[in-house]
Amino acid sequence: MKYPGLLDEDISRVGLQESQKYNLISGKLVTDIVKTSLGPRGMEKMYIDILGEETVTSHGGAFLRKVDVIHPAAKSVIEAVNTVDTHVGDGTTSAAILIGSLLQNAEELLKLGIPVAVITRSYERSLDCALTALKSLKKKSDNADRNIMRQLLTTCLDGKAIFDLHEDNTKFVDTLIDAICNVADLKKFQVDIDDLKIEEKPGNMTEIQLINGTVIDKTIDSSAMPRTIKDAKILLLNEPLEPMRNKTEAEIEITTPSQMSQFLNQENIDLLALVKKIVDSGANVVISRKGVNELVQEALAKKGIISMRRVKYNDLWWIEKATGAKTCENIENISNAELGFAKNVYEKTIGEEKMVFVEGGNNPKSVTILLRANSKRYLDEFHRNILNAFYVLRNFIENPFIVHGAGSVEWVIAQKIKEQAVFVEGKEQIGMERFASALEQIPLTLARNIGMDVLDASTQLRNKSNGKTKWYGVNSVTRKISDMSSSEVIETEIVKQQVFKTAVETTNMLLNIDDVFMKNLIDNTHCHIDGHVHAHRDGGKAHNHFEQEGLEQRQMHHYF
Repeated sequence: MKYPGLLDEDISRVGLQESQKYNLISGKLVTDIVKTSLGPRGMEKMYIDILGEETVTSHGGAFLRKVDVIHPAAKSVIEAVNTVDTHVGDGTTSAAILIGSLLQNAEELLKLGIPVAVITRSYERSLDCALTALKSLKKKSDNADRNIMRQLLTTCLDGKAIFDLHEDNTKFVDTLIDAICNVADLKKFQVDIDDLKIEEKPGNMTEIQLINGTVIDKTIDSSAMPRTIKDAKILLLNEPLEPMRNKTEAEIEITTPSQMSQFLNQENIDLLALVKKIVDSGANVVISRKGVNELVQEALAKKGIISMRRVKYNDLWWIEKATGAKTCENIENISNAELGFAKNVYEKTIGEEKMVFVEGGNNPKSVTILLRANSKRYLDEFHRNILNAFYVLRNFIENPFIVHGAGSVEWVIAQKIKEQAVFVEGKEQIGMERFASALEQIPLTLARNIGMDVLDASTQLRNKSNGKTKWYGVNSVTRKISDMSSSEVIETEIVKQQVFKTAVETTNMLLNIDDVFMKNLIDNTHCHIDGHVHAHRDGGKAHNHFEQEGLEQRQMHHYF
């Protein structure tokens, strides 16, 4: 009797040992890419996409998002780094390095014959020790302390492109602090990053400025309208100020020329009636998501009213925050509660283009950072740098606990884990020691990136912190091992917490995968008009893709 095979012919099995080995290797290779980007002296990476456009960045998370990887383990590491970036906005490179070090040490432990279950338990126990130590080491601060905010931003931005190229870093840092303090509720420990708009325009980076309101990348509709209005009353519309076009087929039967003229005149009368409603409401600035007819523009200009058409929905949202306006629900009945107030609305030429500035009232809930740089590449990198800075300030405002940086906190926690490992029985003690050595890779990588000898740095750190809980870390200015408790290099505690948790979860997830079953990929996968998806090994040459459909009526045939 002939027995059928267990697996289909197009399913391949990688195998127990190979699966684990390839997972560990793939994860390590991804993390090795961004190792040299850690710290204020970290190097930048360049990625060139399929269109030839290059991205130059020292942001580990941003670069890994650009890189296309196939192996699921490598994708898992990149997703973990993205998780850190999404939740805390900082520490992406540190997370990648820690994941790579944990995978490297796990591979060595597997070669010693230590089971995966023991390794994962030791990593989880080490994580508990690390979080407990972090809780005892963190220092509480006042979330309104601007001096602490300056130190956090300086630590975050030191070595970044926007910090290295800007002439007055102190003024720039104060600008960022002003921006987030304007929209934050410090008493409730709340701040929404979405309230901070970042607008980009080519130009000189010394012209980067903070606007207490919103900048709209549009021009005023008509040259007959005023270019500046003070104490503006703003009306936001989601309705068109132009003749309506039916979405369905409709016909109007006209038999005489007079009826045509009457029809057009009635359209104009209806539009002018809407203009009268706007004038009666007291609004002198009209901003619409839809179109504004030339007749309406002319009528508004005669009344000294500014209009802007086809403004993006997000811009309307920011204007609502900045001016207190509400999008008008019914233009026939405009209420005073729907009107917003702005100190000044004016058009200004930025670079070679005109933009409209809407400066909010006394307490705008939305502000705008106008970024300037001499190229699109730098604008993109500056955007990433400023977002990173805003997330750091948000973390501090919502959770005002800090720790000393420069790799000192990782080194102190690593020593505490080693002290706890002595009291653990069995092979888990070895796993905890390897976890501690993985944490030590953060300061040692910093030392390597600033040009120090890694062996000398490791020896100095062990000698100076032997039996003592002191904040010894890597001083990137003096290129020496220094006590960082007297320096201004600080970081938020919540970032370290997120990095540790994400690294252990990702590492243990990859270690627990012991086999991979993979279905052979077929390039000729496609979808039919009835939604049926299938593939052909021969490219589908002998297959009629368009049954019962003529060439004129058939729908698009999707390949993916």
